[in-house]
Amino acid sequence: MQNQNPTDLTKLRYVLYARKSTEDENRQVRSIDDQIADCKKLATDLGLYIAATVKETKSAKKPGKRELFTKLLKDIDSKKYDAILCWHPDRLCRNMLEGGQIIHMLDEGTLKDIRFHSHQFSNDANGKMLLGMLFVFSKQYSDDLSDKVNRSVRSSFGEGKTVGTPKFGYIRNEQTGLYEPNEHFEALQTAWQKRANGESLEAVTQYLIDSGVKRVTKPKKKTPSRTILPTINSISKMFKDSFYFGILVQKSQVIDLRLVPGYTFEPMIDDDTYNLIQALSRGRTKDTALKKRTAFYPLRRFVYCAVCNDTSYMYVGKNKSNDGKYKLSYRCDNPACQAPLFPNTNRKLLRSFKFVERAVGRLAA
Repeated sequence: MQNQNPTDLTKLRYVLYARKSTEDENRQVRSIDDQIADCKKLATDLGLYIAATVKETKSAKKPGKRELFTKLLKDIDSKKYDAILCWHPDRLCRNMLEGGQIIHMLDEGTLKDIRFHSHQFSNDANGKMLLGMLFVFSKQYSDDLSDKVNRSVRSSFGEGKTVGTPKFGYIRNEQTGLYEPNEHFEALQTAWQKRANGESLEAVTQYLIDSGVKRVTKPKKKTPSRTILPTINSISKMFKDSFYFGILVQKSQVIDLRLVPGYTFEPMIDDDTYNLIQALSRGRTKDTALKKRTAFYPLRRFVYCAVCNDTSYMYVGKNKSNDGKYKLSYRCDNPACQAPLFPNTNRKLLRSFKFVERAVGRLAA
């Protein structure tokens, strides 16, 4: 059923919306330029006025993640623009929440038209139904693609293949995708033994730097390769990584590389060395934490309360004086202390002054 009062498309203010696909980076950028070129040609053929062009570079799989798209809809709602020009419905959205929002704006009349280069849309009941179906197909394609990618990742992980920056001491074979020892393997193996023998992180890190250990990242389109040297932080993380004795953990997945069929993984250390270092690290952390929590009591057992003659309830506090310096002060917290009370006088404050005379007398004796 055709629209009884067709809108004059040439009088509408269109906003051209282009979004990159979820392919590799080079094709994504080229895809945006191609979308814009095709949409401008369509606008020329139909005599449409393009008031603005919006380029989005974020995924449309989840709602509310695209700032520019959200702003575009707000601008249409505020009557800054009247219509949308887009290459295909799946460029607008791949989720039902935003798809329903677009159809609702068509129903309300705030969005007067949508033009697609690869799809014919009519602003009537049948056109909105077909548009909703295309949004559903776009969501199904996105969900199916995500399932296939996750399934491929799980399958590769089960074979010992991973992505990301390789571990210190290993390289990832470009053909098999498996970890293999590199030229720094033996130096790092020695570093593990040094740590197991009780050497500090600073000493071990300096040993690795002196041994020429480094990691080089792969160059990308916009960023050149980088050389990463060992740091205390990175080496500390290395000593906590179970990968080095064969257990690879990635997100919620765990695999023993030593048991992968057809993969002869060479561990850098054994289980006992790893467990020994974890035990030593926990001991050091515990000792440090206890030291930090231990209170310092200067003149302990020398400072007496002048009223109750007791030392066990003397509380030490750190107070800031008028000159901005911090000073230690004592007060008696003995609940049985019978210090005299005066109107508007705090008992603890009174005791903190009264003990001084007795304490000085004891020290002088």
